[in-house]
Amino acid sequence: MIEVELKLPIRDAEAVREDLIKMGFGSDGQIREEDCYFDNERRQIRENGEALRVRKITDLLTERSETVITYKGRKLDRISMSRKELETEVADGEICMQILEALGFGAVPPMVVKERQILKRNRVTACVDQVKNLGPFLELEIVIREDESKDQALEQIEQILRELGYALEDTTRNSYLSMLQKTEDA
Repeated sequence: MIEVELKLPIRDAEAVREDLIKMGFGSDGQIREEDCYFDNERRQIRENGEALRVRKITDLLTERSETVITYKGRKLDRISMSRKELETEVADGEICMQILEALGFGAVPPMVVKERQILKRNRVTACVDQVKNLGPFLELEIVIREDESKDQALEQIEQILRELGYALEDTTRNSYLSMLQKTEDA
């Protein structure tokens, strides 16, 4: 699967959420995500533009949690965050992290923690995020099969972006992890 995604910092998360609802998006839950990224000692995964993460997802209404492990491939263009993504649920997140460490992977600090409001319209998912130590962001994404048109999905996302009063120039290709690491270095 390919995740076609644009991400941008936003000024007012509640206003963006309200605008998305006016555009026909429906609420699909509110969650907290805690992401721990891993790399080998030579930092090959990040240097290759890839990502390996273990994510704990907690439903904020029910307090039920699940954990997934995700591999993200290299970005597929110079505009978006689009990339191949492989993800599966794991029964025990702590054991999963211990397995990765036993294989020579180490956790890459800091942990990325965010509260996420999820809204959906057809195949488009909008995530209004409040990222700890970074602030509010919006992610717009469509998951496609590898034989579908990435450009067509990106055009659809760009149209929503424009309707919200933002432009492609407002987006970022930096991960939350990279942004947090830069704020720690400053």
